[in-house]
Amino acid sequence: MSNAAKNILVVGGAGYLGSVLVPELLDRGYAVKVFDRLYYGNYLSKDVLDRIAFEVGDMRTISPPSLREVDAVINLGGLSNDPTAEYNPKANYEMNTVAAEKLARLCGEMDIQRYVLASSCSIYDVGEGDEAKDILLDESAAVDPQAAYSRSKYDAEQTLLSLRESVCPIVLRMGTIFGFSPRMRYDLVVNTFVMSALRNGYMTMFSGGEMWRPMLNIRDAARAYIACLQAPRDKVCGQIFNVVGRNYRISELVAEGAGGSPPGRGRGRRASGLPLQGHSKLPCLRKEDRARTEFPSRHLR
Repeated sequence: MSNAAKNILVVGGAGYLGSVLVPELLDRGYAVKVFDRLYYGNYLSKDVLDRIAFEVGDMRTISPPSLREVDAVINLGGLSNDPTAEYNPKANYEMNTVAAEKLARLCGEMDIQRYVLASSCSIYDVGEGDEAKDILLDESAAVDPQAAYSRSKYDAEQTLLSLRESVCPIVLRMGTIFGFSPRMRYDLVVNTFVMSALRNGYMTMFSGGEMWRPMLNIRDAARAYIACLQAPRDKVCGQIFNVVGRNYRISELVAEGAGGSPPGRGRGRRASGLPLQGHSKLPCLRKEDRARTEFPSRHLR
């Protein structure tokens, strides 16, 4: 293995994405340690657990011993969606912002080579109802997120980037992830549709499906983190990267699952550029209301 970073600490490594990323790291010869509170349990396989170091703990109280002999940190920890952040904004800020900064400072103090932060495309959200703002935005766009979750991620980004003299921070703004994981999440849009289709035989779409989502396969997401470990330092340090496969309206996702095409819509906008090149673009508009439409799920039954 030619890359310098060989011992990887994955904070939140037993979660939805971590449960896919950790085996990918092992398959590439990395030594892995997982630090996780196990709030939702531990779904890593026995084969994986036998090959990693594991520490149960709260990321808000992580201390230097947890980072000994670590070359790089991947931070997947914290609260990961709007409802939980709004329910407990204090815990959200403590984990997503304060703990992320504390971990970065520890990396600097312990001369850890790289710190990769899981951020979110929700940072681009500008609200709803203004068609003039329904545009594609890239990493250079001015943003001012207002929701508790997206604000906590943005504040963490800015703090980490200000520490680049002491640590190599890399920020990945992740699209909406989908796909199978040993620790499944069914609050993510595609996973929700698949679950509904298999259980009920139909998918429910809200507000006409006009809102955009930048979709990202979970295995592509995992490989993005590995790419950040392997890339030349001068290409990634202090950088923000959008990581997205393709932008879809919700109506397009439903139509594909139902075996048809939404009226008056194309096949979805493709992100400009490949993940980790710094050119991918994400949508900024999100909408929700109580109006709903149900579609039969012929392709998934």
